[in-house]
Amino acid sequence: MIFIVYWAALHILFHFKMKKIKGTLTTVEAPQRVKIDTTFRQNKLTYSNYWFLVHMAIIVAIAIISILNYKALPNVIPIKYDLQGHVTSSVPKTYLSVLAINLVQLGIIALLMLVNWSIKSSKQQLTTSNPGQFAAENIQFRRKWSLFTIVTGLLLTILFAFIQINMFVPNLVLLTAISFITPVVIVLGVIWLSLTGRQGGGKIRNQQEDHERSKEQPVNDDDYWKLGFIYFNANDPSLTIEKRYGIGWTINFARPLSWVLLLFIIATVVISIVLSQ
Repeated sequence: MIFIVYWAALHILFHFKMKKIKGTLTTVEAPQRVKIDTTFRQNKLTYSNYWFLVHMAIIVAIAIISILNYKALPNVIPIKYDLQGHVTSSVPKTYLSVLAINLVQLGIIALLMLVNWSIKSSKQQLTTSNPGQFAAENIQFRRKWSLFTIVTGLLLTILFAFIQINMFVPNLVLLTAISFITPVVIVLGVIWLSLTGRQGGGKIRNQQEDHERSKEQPVNDDDYWKLGFIYFNANDPSLTIEKRYGIGWTINFARPLSWVLLLFIIATVVISIVLSQ
């Protein structure tokens, strides 16, 4: 929460500073010209959500194994441990408590499938120079993050599977190792993708490239970015759009369906937390 508040305050501060600077600059009234690649959607922008069937197969298999071994489980099931391996939280044995992890897994997979879909359906970004190369870089950018989303889902599925198997085949050393390695691999993956490419694809530009690019006049959509980072455009049918800065995607808050998706994400997180208790 501290990080979120700091992040928001930092960007709001510089948003108003930039607005003040832009207000002092001279502007030239000229028609805006936009180039659009009408074949962009014909390309394979992401990997298919059908890959998540592998994740679901693992979840179903572990759920079946858990049900078949239900009688062998102790009446009280440990669910949390400290760093020394001591049980810090446990729950009575019920079918719900045994299968709760599977329900959490399904919620996570549904969320990641939504992320993968948003990567595919997000608004096409435009440029006034070399639109063909820009589109190719953007497609590569989407496919990289789509693959990362699928691989992340698989790693989390395997992690939760080991947690569940640990209920009837305890191996705390192996579980601790996997619980540590999995998030480290995911975080390193995010860092690598973020450092090797900028938002929308392409390589991180140097100062000379930025100087040349500064000669371009981008489409002015400042009015649609409230406080600099909240996209609100009722005239835009797009549901998701690339973030204005940083890495990732955001939603068009002017679309009613975006609020439904936001509530779905919040509900998935809340239900997962409740089931994990």
